Amino acid sequence: MGKSSIIYVMGLTLIIGLALNTIGHNSLKSVDAYTAYYATTQVHNIAVSGANIGTNYLLNGGGAPPNFGVTFFGGTDSVSYLTDVPEPLWVTMRSVSVTNMADKDGNAFRDTVEGVFKHVQFAKFSWFTESEVNGYIDKNGNHGPYYGAADWKITGDSVWGPAHTNNHFNLDGTPYFHDKITASLAATLGPTAHPVYNGGFQWGIQKKRPNTSSLEAKLTAAAGWFYDGNTNGGNDVGMTFLNENVRVQAPPLGGGMDTTMPITTLAPNGVMVVKNADLRLKGVYSGSLTVAAFSGTGATANKGNIWIDGDIVANVNPVNNPDSPDMLGIIAGRMAYITENNSRSSSSQLNIQAAVYCQNGELTAENFWTIPVSGRVNLFGGVTQISAGSLGLFSPGPPLHFLHGFAYNIHNDPRFETRQPPNFPYSDSYELVSWWEN
Repeated sequence: MGKSSIIYVMGLTLIIGLALNTIGHNSLKSVDAYTAYYATTQVHNIAVSGANIGTNYLLNGGGAPPNFGVTFFGGTDSVSYLTDVPEPLWVTMRSVSVTNMADKDGNAFRDTVEGVFKHVQFAKFSWFTESEVNGYIDKNGNHGPYYGAADWKITGDSVWGPAHTNNHFNLDGTPYFHDKITASLAATLGPTAHPVYNGGFQWGIQKKRPNTSSLEAKLTAAAGWFYDGNTNGGNDVGMTFLNENVRVQAPPLGGGMDTTMPITTLAPNGVMVVKNADLRLKGVYSGSLTVAAFSGTGATANKGNIWIDGDIVANVNPVNNPDSPDMLGIIAGRMAYITENNSRSSSSQLNIQAAVYCQNGELTAENFWTIPVSGRVNLFGGVTQISAGSLGLFSPGPPLHFLHGFAYNIHNDPRFETRQPPNFPYSDSYELVSWWEN
């Protein structure tokens, strides 16, 4: 009895000891787990807070701000900006936080949050205006008959790609927007308006374009080929693209300079700029190119127009091949006109594969209110302009009935989401591309 009691007491003591040890160990593990959870939550919140501050500086400034650090909430955070990462004109904002707490091995808790931003690149927009009104001005500086009238998107109109105005859209019927539509002000809706926002909409968004002087200065400095009408007899220029070659004529219909050469010989970097003259375009181009025309003063104040005389398309068709190496930027300091051609009919097709940018004008059809019904313009790329260029005139119906000019189909070039023609305009403001938290 005595021996068995001793064994019983010893066994019970051992069991209780093991139990207490386990309880103590689990208590310590619970404390460690709680401490680790608290520290990792704390350090993550610090990193996110620093990233939000860094994002605010970036989106509300005029460029990438300087790196900075802050101390708060029991830790420190450093925010750095990596420009041209991972793409040119992109910025990676990196927020790295460290707490004053350490894990069981003595290592401080750390966390990282990254945001990737890019300059607002105008080549990506299928449709961009400063204001949704007609702004037709002819080659002599005279207003067209519909100048200042509101531009309405109605049933049958569609925009395939991002659309934006720094004013407000005028919508009636069922216009279709395939991607997100943004504007500074809420849309003005007609009595039968039921617009289709397939990609959603957001008002209160402003996207700043560069001013004329800075745009012209940047392109002139970058020009691989520069032509000044004032020093070339006041002549305009015609360019006919012939795949890898280009024919340059001044004046465009002959009687002066007329030369054909490889595009890479004329402009090794693909940037061609005309000043104090108009530029006329057509043909099939190869490579990544930007062509621009700017006005001057006095007698050349109404110059700086682009005239699209016929199809202007890529050698490798980007519609069928998203890996096409050929892309074109067309930049007009003033207007971009589709040249009047009375031989066109209702079955005609005019194809433009380019990003078109009009600094102080719009893309329009010459005399759109008087020319015959001229078929359709197929623009694969997009247009950025100060006002909403009209290509045709129609009776409101129903049914919709074209009276003059062109119908149009605008489809964005997906390549322009990540890259664009050389030296094509972009905003000094940024937009978010992606956000990563550890």
